Amino acid sequence: MKLLPPSLRKRKRYIAFQIISARPVDVEGVREVLSSSLLKLYGALESPSAKLIEFRDGKGMIVCPHDELNKVKIALTLIKKIDGQDVIPVILGVAGTIKSCRKKYLEVLENANSANGI
Repeated sequence: MKLLPPSLRKRKRYIAFQIISARPVDVEGVREVLSSSLLKLYGALESPSAKLIEFRDGKGMIVCPHDELNKVKIALTLIKKIDGQDVIPVILGVAGTIKSCRKKYLEVLENANSANGI
C-alpha cells in the first residue's frame, strides 16, 4: 500500500500540557479522563480524534488534527479530577511537529530553575 504524499495528508498539531496535582497521576488515568471528557462534551459523532502520545512526570503531549485543536484544548481544560484527586491542567503551548513541541515547551520545564530566572 502506497503512502499519501504530504500535500494530501491531514495536518496535525501537538499540544504540550502539564497536570498539577498533589500526587503523581498515571498515564492510563490521563488517557481515560481525556477521552471521557471529549465524549461528554462533544458526543460520539462530533468527538475529535485526539490521542495522548506522551506523558511523564506530570507533563505530556496530545496529537490532534489542526481543525479540531480548539475542541481538544477546551476538553483538556475542563478536566477537574483524575483517579479521585483534584488536578489543574495547564496548556503549555501548541506546535506543528513533535520535535518543536518537545524543544519549546517540555524541555524548557526540565531545564528551568530559579537560579537562571526562568
